[in-house]
Amino acid sequence: MKQKSRNRWGRFLLVWALILLILGAVGCFVLYRFLGVYEVTRPEMAVDTFLAGTDADSLAALAKENVDLPLTPFEDADQLYADYLESIDLSKPLSYRPDTRSSTADHQVYVIRAGSRDLCSVILTPEGKSPGFGRYAWTVSEVKSAPITDHLSSVMIEIEALSGQEVSLNGVPLPSVVEPSAEASIEDLTPLEASFDPVPVTLRYETGPLYGDVRVTDETGRSLAAVEEKGGSVLRYVAATPTHSLRIQAPDDLTISVSGRVLTESDASRSGTGVLEGLEDYTGSSPQRTVEYAFDRLYSLPVVTATDEGGNEVLPLASTTSSYVFIHESDPEIESQFLPLVQRFFEAYMAYTAHAFDYSLYNNLINFTLPGTNLYNYFSTTRDTMLWAGSSTDEAEVTYAGFHEISPTCFVCTVIYDVSRSSVYWGSEENTVQSGAYEIAFISTGGNWYAAAMNIISL
Repeated sequence: MKQKSRNRWGRFLLVWALILLILGAVGCFVLYRFLGVYEVTRPEMAVDTFLAGTDADSLAALAKENVDLPLTPFEDADQLYADYLESIDLSKPLSYRPDTRSSTADHQVYVIRAGSRDLCSVILTPEGKSPGFGRYAWTVSEVKSAPITDHLSSVMIEIEALSGQEVSLNGVPLPSVVEPSAEASIEDLTPLEASFDPVPVTLRYETGPLYGDVRVTDETGRSLAAVEEKGGSVLRYVAATPTHSLRIQAPDDLTISVSGRVLTESDASRSGTGVLEGLEDYTGSSPQRTVEYAFDRLYSLPVVTATDEGGNEVLPLASTTSSYVFIHESDPEIESQFLPLVQRFFEAYMAYTAHAFDYSLYNNLINFTLPGTNLYNYFSTTRDTMLWAGSSTDEAEVTYAGFHEISPTCFVCTVIYDVSRSSVYWGSEENTVQSGAYEIAFISTGGNWYAAAMNIISL
């Protein structure tokens, strides 16, 4: 009985031993299988394989195609990353580390380094079917620029500018991108600017962080230097400074407005009859006067407009951001009547100045000029000087404008010219380009019209 019991117990142990052996074998197989799957599904395996088939230069080129940095609108991500790459020694050994903050279960990120500097990031995503155990093989699906903002110093920017002022940061107009954070009045405005509509104020703009170069320019394109550095992390610029000048020249019967302010006689820096000086016998008791305005130490470059007595806008003969020259709009009737006369006179004048040695040209010009006037005397006394001039060939573009009646015996007009000259002086040829404008007064006497005065207009 005891022998049978021992046999049953032995068989029981043998069966369990076989079961355990089988389970162990299955477990070993499963473990072996898992380790094999684990090895081929490690993200590092995909990174190693990827790096084995590329080099640092290729990685840098791929990264440049996919730059995604959290930058302000004033920086170019591609350029900033290209500049960063120049600081990396691409001959250094490549290594990598996991970016756990950016990785997820199906999105693994590794930062590739050249030596001690980050070169780029590679993005791994699952590839194909799972070989088992819920794991997947990985493949490099994307190469992105390294998050270099973690490795660069940055600054915040504060810029004080005038309201409406075109200030640019790294070539980008600042007001079009950033809203001002504060507004302040200006204490030392000139009386002119204090009467503008609206009155200029200073605005403060704040932006950043900026990681690359910082270049602030005003509306003229002039680079501004930082006037203050706060703790090494904030740069402050001031664009609103009283550096502008304004010059205006116009007939006295035009209404001149500067940013909504109508100029009066008390604003004038100078006033005179100009080209009509000395011709009072022909111009009547109230000859047209030319008024000049000059303003300095302005914060802003204002908008300048002119209107005639009928309220019609008059465009400037010439203008820059700080200088305006106005004349009357041409009277069609006066222009139609006298344009041929003015053309003949000015063509005679150009011919004379080019070939003063030719007496017939001088005589022709004098016949168009009123005797006894300063203009007549000028032509007569300068002829001896001009005789030294050599021959010249001219190509001229001439525009006739601003025909305006002063009185029944006097009118003025403006001649704008652009002349290319090839001249010979003492055997040496010189090529020059002359551009400008003349205001010319014509007088009627004895039934004939003559040029009586001629002034250069400074454009």
